[in-house]
Amino acid sequence: MNPARRLSAFDLTVIGVLLGAAALLGVLIWRGDQVGLQVVAMTPADGSASVSTRSQLTVSFDQPLDAGSAVRFTLDPPVDGQVQIIGDRATFIPQALQADTAYTVRLEAGVRGANGRTLAEARVWRFTTGRTQAIFTRSSEGREQLFVAPIPSETVAPGELPTPTPLMQSQQGSVWDYAVSPVDGRIVFSALTETGSSNLWIVAPGGEPQLLLDCGVDFCSSPSWSHDGELLIFARRNASEFGAAAVNPPRLSIMHVASGELAPVFADSQKLGFEARWSSDNRWITYLSPDFIGIGVYNLESGEERFYPTQAGESAPWQPGQTRFVMNEQRILGERSAIHLFLVDPIADTRVNLSGEQAMVEDGAAVWSPDGEWIAFRRNITEGPDATLTKQLWLMRADGSDARPLTTDAEIDHGPPSWSPDGRSLIFHKFPLKGPDIVISVWTLDVETGEQQQIASPGQRPQWLP
Repeated sequence: MNPARRLSAFDLTVIGVLLGAAALLGVLIWRGDQVGLQVVAMTPADGSASVSTRSQLTVSFDQPLDAGSAVRFTLDPPVDGQVQIIGDRATFIPQALQADTAYTVRLEAGVRGANGRTLAEARVWRFTTGRTQAIFTRSSEGREQLFVAPIPSETVAPGELPTPTPLMQSQQGSVWDYAVSPVDGRIVFSALTETGSSNLWIVAPGGEPQLLLDCGVDFCSSPSWSHDGELLIFARRNASEFGAAAVNPPRLSIMHVASGELAPVFADSQKLGFEARWSSDNRWITYLSPDFIGIGVYNLESGEERFYPTQAGESAPWQPGQTRFVMNEQRILGERSAIHLFLVDPIADTRVNLSGEQAMVEDGAAVWSPDGEWIAFRRNITEGPDATLTKQLWLMRADGSDARPLTTDAEIDHGPPSWSPDGRSLIFHKFPLKGPDIVISVWTLDVETGEQQQIASPGQRPQWLP
């Protein structure tokens, strides 16, 4: 044998190592195929209690999913909803979970990963939702504070209303605004400091408020939760020598709540914005744009932008499950002005007047029902026999049809409504225009029957706390 062609001991060692590695890789591939797609986490976790009725059900896997994979969730008691696949997560977005209810969730086998591995066996877990409450603000010790009150199971007399529970102490400041997490009921609120700045605080139902972000001399406000409860967008106004932070231009920041990691929403540090609202898939936001004087629309993934002029100054909420939002805009009708609601599709670039082209009304504070089929809003009729000085609550379908009043008390101004998670009721505050005792109070209204129920007095700016 030619000595030059002989394999050295080193060569034999290298070859042995390579063959061993190849064999190990083959075993791993075979084992991966046998094991299949693996579940890493489920939210809410198995056995969770007091879960928000707004919760989305999320299953995380050990690899990205095939976007075309069939993912089937079933709940007992039954609940309709939509499924979203984003990266390594499959999410079920229920139309409405019931309060104080035990649910069993089943994820069917067959979910397919990007590399072809599938979920070999169905996964089953259980959780229980909490009771529905109202959260609102009222003045206490000279400061606006957050309070919680239960929603009574039946109508009670005003003198028998339960005593609200405070969520914070006066030393945490006066509440400027707040937002409730759609997933677990955590509340983020901005509170004023003695120096005129504001910080962000977070509190879970039944817990103590914790400082989420010390904004220093800046003014942080208008927090808005992503629909998965992981991210928060808020406006930050920097202090300067030209004026107090609260009156300076706002810029949008985004926070990963668990880690506290911060980043600007826009690459351009001079772009202004506040009152952001998230689309259902957490990819788009609307915001009020002081630069453009209107509604800005921004895709957080691609950076796409749209702008829609308006001087109404109200936020633009997205239709659940759709890439459409509703905004209001001032219209000139002859010698008079009106404020109409518009349904906007930024992808198709369409706008539909929901109020009616010639309607002499001032419409605003639009909110979507959880299933995206209805819009509740405030309307002031400004001309004709039904004209009033107060705003009433109205309801219409997503296309503007079947519009009808829910309240007709001309001596009461009705505050912005908020839908219950099951889509059956609205919560709002009443502001009477006549005395002798003018007190703002919190009420609910059954959309189907029209029945109203007082929840708290005094109280204002209510939301549901499921």
